[in-house]
Amino acid sequence: MNSSIRFVLPLLIAFPIAACAASDGSTGVAVQELASTMVAETAEAQMAAAHAETLAAAQSPTDPPPPATATPPPEPTATTGPLSLEDDFSSDTGYWDCDNCEIENGQLHFGPYPVSGAFLQHFAICTACGMVTTYYMSVDVTFGEGPSERGYGILVRGREDYLLTYEITPWQDFDFWRYESADNEWTWVNGLWAGAVRAGRQTNKLEIEVSKAPNGATDIALTVNGKTPIVIFGQPGESGLVGLTLFGHAVDVYFDNFEFDTDEVPTYPSNYDWLEA
Repeated sequence: MNSSIRFVLPLLIAFPIAACAASDGSTGVAVQELASTMVAETAEAQMAAAHAETLAAAQSPTDPPPPATATPPPEPTATTGPLSLEDDFSSDTGYWDCDNCEIENGQLHFGPYPVSGAFLQHFAICTACGMVTTYYMSVDVTFGEGPSERGYGILVRGREDYLLTYEITPWQDFDFWRYESADNEWTWVNGLWAGAVRAGRQTNKLEIEVSKAPNGATDIALTVNGKTPIVIFGQPGESGLVGLTLFGHAVDVYFDNFEFDTDEVPTYPSNYDWLEA
């Protein structure tokens, strides 16, 4: 608005000068030329000032430029499974925690434990497998020496508060057991006699598949020599250790061709001292 006023005022001044010059014939032309020159110079100065203001405004914007946005670093992602392990026991892989196991002739010789008044459940823990909820595991097992009614097999889940085990005997039966630490008590969950179990010192292939149920629990399929005589439904959907089992003293077994697969990311406890029932 101020720049418009500066442009108008010189023109208003110039008209009286021109009128005076018209009344004096001797000086009219000079005055008219002087007035025209003043108007032209003033207009030029006005235009130059306006151009300078425009240039300054372009060089110094009133709004600061938006801050530069840095590219955010990528979010870290957890390493997912699967974890797959195999052990043919041709050498010590370091996968196992067992206080009475030896690698012998391409097998894991488990036991015997000294005779005692207590029938304890002994474990060979797969430390490399860690603690998982859902998985597949298989192993070949052959009975060695000792009372034939005593079981051996798989630690399905090992936790400080409870244990789940799956065992067979040379008597051709198999059983699914749960142990409660608070009560120091074993409970038979399910099982039966089945011709799927090879009697005596014949080798049996044991398989466990633990899968998620729609309600968040887990279902456990028990397979012997390619036959699945039973599925245990509705077990807790919690993670635990896995491994091999031997129930009682004065008996030994031989394990071979161990396999383990999970799609989970295992967790690993600092020690396994608590796992003895």
